Amino acid sequence: MKLLLIRHGETYANINMQWSGSKDLEITNLTDHGIEQAKLLGKWFMDNKYKPSFVYVSPQKRALDTYSLAGAHWNLKEVVTPLLKETGAGDFEGLTWNEIERLFPTQAQQFEHSRNWDVVNGAETESERRSRASLVLDIILSHSQKTDHIAMFCHANIIQQIISVLLQSPKLWGINMKNTALFEFELQPNKWNDQTRTKFNPTLWRILKFNEHPHLTSEQAGPGNKN
Repeated sequence: MKLLLIRHGETYANINMQWSGSKDLEITNLTDHGIEQAKLLGKWFMDNKYKPSFVYVSPQKRALDTYSLAGAHWNLKEVVTPLLKETGAGDFEGLTWNEIERLFPTQAQQFEHSRNWDVVNGAETESERRSRASLVLDIILSHSQKTDHIAMFCHANIIQQIISVLLQSPKLWGINMKNTALFEFELQPNKWNDQTRTKFNPTLWRILKFNEHPHLTSEQAGPGNKN
């Protein structure tokens, strides 16, 4: 089974360095550049004859729009699931860091170096984020065959969580992720929970793409960010 994780195109919040999360706001809509990124991704899919077996999409507008622009030509019925929503940022959503420090100084001070979302009012907790990512993986493993290709259109922070679960890492790794970046993994669903020496067989688990954007030039990709 191959799993392709796709981040949405550029949003106004991305270019203004505003924190995005699980809410749909005006600032989290795609920019004209983000629309172009998604269209270029769709062209790359067509040029490379890539077509998934199943498509899963976050219900948030920026992910749905990216999918519509990049994958509509597949003529597949997508599965829209809240499991792929961006991780909730609570009081921080829609704000720049300077605004957060001014409006929520105590939370900002507790969060700045620890990056502990448990201290942010209304935010999705650390355990909730990890549990949701684990559930995403459990669902696709239980509903996929080894020949399936799965595409998921979602968001930077939930992608980071899913990758940590895939790599079975107890840590959450920071990734300087570009808009419409691609992460592709190959794994054998029927052997995933095998505790014999099989788990050390690297032919069963492969990283095929990691934070790649072959459809974009460096100028089109722009700076990476976490929102």
